[in-house]
Amino acid sequence: MEKSAILTADIKKLDMEVFARIAQWMALEDIFLVEAKIYRNPVIKLPKALSLNHKCDTNFLWSEKNKGNKIVCNFQVAAFSPKLPDKILMGIKASFCSSYIFKGSFPYGDDFDDRIEEYYRTICPLSDAWPYWREFVQNMSTRMGFPALTVPLLEIEEGKYIRAAEVLTAIDLSEFE
Repeated sequence: MEKSAILTADIKKLDMEVFARIAQWMALEDIFLVEAKIYRNPVIKLPKALSLNHKCDTNFLWSEKNKGNKIVCNFQVAAFSPKLPDKILMGIKASFCSSYIFKGSFPYGDDFDDRIEEYYRTICPLSDAWPYWREFVQNMSTRMGFPALTVPLLEIEEGKYIRAAEVLTAIDLSEFE
């Protein structure tokens, strides 16, 4: 199993000092579970080893009425036997909604460009929701009769920016959609 999930960011365009300032400007107001879906294949015997696949992405929601925004982080994990990679043994999907309070005006004046907006719509909410996701997976996997699965820690790494973070190879989760 991977030791950490890596969300890569193009910090040649947006450095860690800017990340820190944006994170200080937008304080987490609330975070809550929106929806969840779990699946366990009841006929396949639990193997001694499991491989996990993790995926996540975000959706930005704007409310004109409330003049506010919410960011929904969608997560999913699939567990499968390394011997049978086409057979999903268990899957968990969950969406968490984050809302933020903005402390005053943007600290960079008119420099609020697409890269900064993408950061505050993606990297910050994913890093805020990730601990909730980790706890949810550990709790649900135990309730489904699996050992407590540990979602890896999230790391933000230099490199080409991607909107959806993914660990391992994508597995089709349509079996339980």
